[in-house]
Amino acid sequence: MNTQARSRHWQLAPDSTGIVQDAADIEQCIFNILGTRKGTDVCRPAFGSNHFDYIDTPEDVFVPNCVREVVLAVKTWEPRAEVTQVTFAGNAPHIVMTVHWRVAAAVAGEIYRSDILLKAA
Repeated sequence: MNTQARSRHWQLAPDSTGIVQDAADIEQCIFNILGTRKGTDVCRPAFGSNHFDYIDTPEDVFVPNCVREVVLAVKTWEPRAEVTQVTFAGNAPHIVMTVHWRVAAAVAGEIYRSDILLKAA
């Protein structure tokens, strides 16, 4: 179990096995954002994404609207990530959405530190 944060970007792991940090922390936030339908978080009704609203629509309506909602939600709620592409695989009712993202330049440019113990020979 990893319980010691070595990054300022960390949170508790969803399976209670410790913590997630760095890019895994950002990824977990993206999962939380895209797994939440707007209006369902009582304390933050604007939190989440509206991509769920397009699931049962024709493909030519579903794809562009879903992509727009995903990009908007991640941009709004996770500024540490930049969505580069959203792709879909499979056929209804088993569609897999893949969100391609990278760490935002403002976060990637952070200075990290590593403490190295030096011993005399």
